Parts: sequence; structure tokens; C-alpha cells
Amino acid sequence: MNTLSSNLMFSLRCFSQGNHIDLCIDICNQLWRLFPSEPAGQIIKKQQIQGLLVRGYLQKELTESFGISYWRIRVSDAGKKHFEEQNNV
Repeated sequence: MNTLSSNLMFSLRCFSQGNHIDLCIDICNQLWRLFPSEPAGQIIKKQQIQGLLVRGYLQKELTESFGISYWRIRVSDAGKKHFEEQNNV
């Protein structure tokens, strides 16, 4: 089983609780800015998101708001399963 650092587990816990983060990908003054759905998401770093994405624990979908494009990043089924397995250990 793939063990995660405490920082990655904290981030995965935030996502597993139903939170998501929007990442602006449009050319504007908000480019690459993170918009968390909950205040706890403000301490999640881009490197942590990348670490969870490459492991398949997060998924992203393209969304648009007021003509600005975002990646909505949320937990994947594999991420939920890994988090539950780690909690049951």
C-alpha cells in the first residue's frame, strides 16, 4: 500500500470531506490562483495537489464561471478508498 506524508494525508482528508478547489486557468489577473470551497483548503499547497493528482487520488474537471475557466479539483474514487483504508489501519 502506498503511504502518504502527513501533509498529503491532511490534504486528502480535506478533499475526502467533500471539499474541492478551483484553479483558475484563464488568462486574467486570477491565473493559477486557487479558490477553495472551505477555508481549510487555503493551507493546501499546489505541490500537494500535484502529488495527489499524479497518484490518481484527485480528479479534475473543466468548469466555467462568468466566462472564466477553472479546473475543479476534487477527490477521486481511488482517493476516497485510500483515505478510508488508512483510517481503518
